[in-house]
Amino acid sequence: MSGILPVAIAAIGAGVAVGIGGLSSGIGTGITGAAAAGAVAEDPSKFGRAFVFQAIPQTQGIYGLLVALFILMGTGLLGTLKVLTLPSSLVALGAGLAVGIAGMSAIGQGITAAAGIGAITEDESMFGRSIIFSVVPETQAIYGFIISILLLVSGGLLGGKVLLGEGEASGLAEFASAHNLPVSEGFLAMGIVAVGAGLAVGIAGLSAIGQGITCASGIGAVLKSPESFGRSIVLAVVPEINAVFGLLVALLMIVYAGLL
Repeated sequence: MSGILPVAIAAIGAGVAVGIGGLSSGIGTGITGAAAAGAVAEDPSKFGRAFVFQAIPQTQGIYGLLVALFILMGTGLLGTLKVLTLPSSLVALGAGLAVGIAGMSAIGQGITAAAGIGAITEDESMFGRSIIFSVVPETQAIYGFIISILLLVSGGLLGGKVLLGEGEASGLAEFASAHNLPVSEGFLAMGIVAVGAGLAVGIAGLSAIGQGITCASGIGAVLKSPESFGRSIVLAVVPEINAVFGLLVALLMIVYAGLL
């Protein structure tokens, strides 16, 4: 299928990537900024370190922006418009969902960074350990970003010709034959799988909100008892197991569908 529908679906993918990513980063930096404003009001010398904490949840918005730009360039919405197929546009949508929803990890990261600002107002030596805790919820966003790039590359939207509907793709013949599908339906199935992969890693990435709550409590624990740092980090990592499940399932789906 060609025409306006595939272009519209790809554009939605770009909008989801930068929209949800930007929204989440805004909330995360807002939470951190509120804590920073209070800290700086009490001690203006804390401005520089507080600003570092506030910048940490901003990265998810950057990931979303990059993926959105890659989609726009890959589809020709920035430049010469290309003839897209429905499967290729679904790949773009899956990439946008992956990085956009996983980008909501910025909310959990903002909760942690705000706790870090509170910690350094009491003890400046907490800066380094608080930064470590604040970076932990970032990994879910990285998982989403990785899946997005894999989808865009395998779908020919980043660094190659737009495929998925024209010619052959690695693994497609085997995939279509195994499911008794014509090649054209095999391509469509691959596009739908790409959307599923994006949802898998993106929604699982919401575990970063719970992780952010744990990391914030870990900062408070280390502030009271510095020797509890190692155990607190272990506890902070536990919620990420669910995000790893989402990443693994997304990778399995991409490989099984022949996109890799």
